[in-house]
Amino acid sequence: MQASLGKKRKISYGVIYPLLEKLKEQGFVTIETNAQGRTKKLASLTEAGKKRFYELMQQDVPSGAHRDDIYKIKLDVMQHLPLEQQKELLNQFMEEHQNAIEEAESWILKLSKEGSVDHWYAGKKLDLRLAEAQVAKIWAEKFLKELENRK
Repeated sequence: MQASLGKKRKISYGVIYPLLEKLKEQGFVTIETNAQGRTKKLASLTEAGKKRFYELMQQDVPSGAHRDDIYKIKLDVMQHLPLEQQKELLNQFMEEHQNAIEEAESWILKLSKEGSVDHWYAGKKLDLRLAEAQVAKIWAEKFLKELENRK
């Protein structure tokens, strides 16, 4: 998870272990403890856990503050989906970023007509948002082409 979300999003053991215990209680994972040296726990999906995984992967990514994180996680584990579902996920991701591109371009145009210093600075921040969305869309388009060529 840390690799998917990046070093700025801290994943603490105080969150992970209670979550794993809850998943175990719900029958989604089994947990084995390995006591070689430092104690390690190994969680494995059960059949119910695999079913729940596929259900969650089928759900649309909700709007909100964690939207980008959810996309990162889904993209990180999409190799476990059938190829057509992987393509659909990438298409949704591209559509999301195309919408962000259009929104940023619209605001940049509006703010550029205002002429105030505050609007100029706001426009510069929107330039960053636009560039990030463009790069993400290009990345997804390339990824999709590579998937299609792997058939």
